Amino acid sequence: MQIVDTIADDLLMIQNPARYTGGEFHYGEKDLSKVNLYTAICFPDLYEIGMSNNAVRILYDLLNNMEEVYCDRVFSVAHDFEKLLRQKQIPLYTLDLQKPLSELDMLGISIGYELCATNILQVLELGLIPLHAVDRTDEHPIVICGGPAATNPLPFAPFMDFVYIGEAEGGLEEVAGLLLEAKKQHKSRSEKIALLKELPYLWYKGKKLASRFIDTTFATPGKHTYRHYVVPNFKVAQDNGVVEIMRGCPNSCRFCHAGQYYKPYRQKLYSTMAEQVEQHVSDFGYREVTLSSLSSGDHPYIKELIETLNTEYSQRHVSFSLPSLKVNSFSLGILEQLSEVRKSGLTFAIETPKEAWQRAMNKEVPLEQVIEIAREAKSRGWKLAKFYFMIGLPFVDREVENQAIVDYVGAIFDATRLSMNINIGTFIPKPHTPFQWCSQLTPKQSYEQLSSLKKAINERIRGCKVSYHEPNISYLEGLISRGDERYAEVIESAYRKGCRLDAWDEHLKAELWMEAIKEASYNPDTCIFDPYGLDEDLPWDSVSMRVSKKFLKDEYEMAKSLLLTERCFESCNHLCGVCSKVTEVMDTTHKDPILEQVRNKTLAVEPKVETVEKTVQALITYRRFGRSLYISHIHAMRNFEMAFQRSKVGVQFTQGFNPKPKLEFVNPLSVGIAGDEEVMLAELIDFEGLTESEVKKKLSLALNAGYEIKEVIFLRLDKKQTLAKYLKGSLYTIETRADEESRLILESFCNQELKDVVVRKEAEGLFSVRLEGEKNLVKLLFGSETDKFALASRLRITRRALFAGSWEVSYPAFFTSLMKEQHSIQ
Repeated sequence: MQIVDTIADDLLMIQNPARYTGGEFHYGEKDLSKVNLYTAICFPDLYEIGMSNNAVRILYDLLNNMEEVYCDRVFSVAHDFEKLLRQKQIPLYTLDLQKPLSELDMLGISIGYELCATNILQVLELGLIPLHAVDRTDEHPIVICGGPAATNPLPFAPFMDFVYIGEAEGGLEEVAGLLLEAKKQHKSRSEKIALLKELPYLWYKGKKLASRFIDTTFATPGKHTYRHYVVPNFKVAQDNGVVEIMRGCPNSCRFCHAGQYYKPYRQKLYSTMAEQVEQHVSDFGYREVTLSSLSSGDHPYIKELIETLNTEYSQRHVSFSLPSLKVNSFSLGILEQLSEVRKSGLTFAIETPKEAWQRAMNKEVPLEQVIEIAREAKSRGWKLAKFYFMIGLPFVDREVENQAIVDYVGAIFDATRLSMNINIGTFIPKPHTPFQWCSQLTPKQSYEQLSSLKKAINERIRGCKVSYHEPNISYLEGLISRGDERYAEVIESAYRKGCRLDAWDEHLKAELWMEAIKEASYNPDTCIFDPYGLDEDLPWDSVSMRVSKKFLKDEYEMAKSLLLTERCFESCNHLCGVCSKVTEVMDTTHKDPILEQVRNKTLAVEPKVETVEKTVQALITYRRFGRSLYISHIHAMRNFEMAFQRSKVGVQFTQGFNPKPKLEFVNPLSVGIAGDEEVMLAELIDFEGLTESEVKKKLSLALNAGYEIKEVIFLRLDKKQTLAKYLKGSLYTIETRADEESRLILESFCNQELKDVVVRKEAEGLFSVRLEGEKNLVKLLFGSETDKFALASRLRITRRALFAGSWEVSYPAFFTSLMKEQHSIQ
């Protein structure tokens, strides 16, 4: 029996239980008979964050592409599920195979941000893996972490066997390959560790220097689509397809860690990107695709790229969005293309307002250009823009910083009257950047400045929404990103005190963190509140980003002199140390044969017109069971919409600003209630040769677990139908199991002649319930105060059928009869 089956009832009392059940739609199959090495990728945050992370998708695909390797997924859990696992003495398990983490051969942990630190310990402990690497035996997996937040590996050192430095593509397969061969040869844990120590990009305590692994294939021509992909069961934080159009950034903003971590910048050709977009739309079912990179506007063909994609996909109701754009690379042409299908968010990352300070950051954001873009955006229908600033940056005068930000946003508002959301954070001097020697504001300094700044902006711009990043979170992030190995004790202490999910404001227990910091055997604050000397050894010097320390020092001096550094080119004189014969800048300027042709043309997106395509309504009967019982109706609708798109069965869309597929669900079920014969109505595009059996087969293959398509009937009627107007009612069966109170309540209804409900006892503990119309089963029988989830966890409730017109006729029979009547009249 799978682990989830043993806690099936308990899950109904857990918030968002679909986080823990698996059963999502999987693209790509594995032959388990050939698998010899079991691994899992963990993003140490809740499912909805982890499944939004592009690195997880890439790592999952990389490892599953190896025939003898299986890669599963696991995420951190919320407090209620952690409590359940501990009470039931059930280990944390992977989502696909439901394998306890301690039974894996390798656990990979992708650390996207520092505040995941205590979550990592939660995952290890709940997975029955000793927290400290020195305590692990041959029975435990090799634990390797990596990611942007692990480039100072020291605070994570005691908990990890290795820290992977750099990009995964190429290196991770080598790691898995070594472990696979070692397992076949029955090597011990210590022998496996010795093999992995030979890899130059794996850091471990005592290693003099680990050098970042760089993916040399990212921008090469060829096939870059996924062979293994999982579509989440519910709407996650970033519920859209993601196509990486460029990796790295040419701009070298001096505060930016990612800019150094992902050097050199590399750009994909259109042929590669187009193939990936098509896969996200047709194979995965997304209708919004983000064209992702650190600075998408710096792609030389960004306008032509969006223009070409809009031309191809606008009639398919697919839209494209860009992450935050650098203002200098933001053109009105890009804005025009983004507004064609669906208006995505408009975001400006300003960082600091004065031109001199911007030069120190190596990021110019001219006020006049921002105003011009904002004006044009408003004229095209945008009503809201987001602005990001940082306080505490080096070489910025704090005495006048607040007023300068107020004046900057005030000038934009006066010129545009655009609604504004303004978010302000505290600068954190990250390792491996030109500002790594600088100090960070204390939480007290941050609170004072941020609260004063928020008040000043609100007084200047009435109705403006101003928020700021919690200073204690920035403080903790700074300590983890800059600490040495001693800080691992603080992380463990905070975890033992109950700290979890620290990046979430509602879960952060700052007072417990402060206790752990205060109890430390040294003063951790010195690593962030005291600046380092330029010639001083740094804690993270045992890791090389392949960017020379001399280059970072030179950049620091340039910032101090308020001087700009030119962007990266294929041939430049920066001499940062990254580029070589193997790893080099790959810029597609004048080299993309498809987009080069578009550059001098105007590809007009055809105006949307009322469709004249022939359509047919399809009545679909399906069963809902198993994993699908933990998914709310709103997410079930999303899953069916995506399944239709994956199935390639054409669905008619509504008209208007945000078109939706024409699907109707009648009387949706609550979480926890099964359905034997649920019905829905879909308006399909009636392609020549489209058959009911073909729709059933294609849709069945495209759905996630817990749904079975039972029957598809095309309604060949003179006029369009709806399901709701024919609804007579529903028939349920309820098994009371050990719930004596519910049994007595149901028995009290038996044989009563009531208007809305008929209850009959079919056997001991088994009842049938007939409900009129859309009446609520739980409220009608058990009272409005009853917790429907608690009730569903105690009982077994199944809707057996929905009736149309009368109590004798099911929906399929009803519409079949209607069609026969129409045919006989004709």
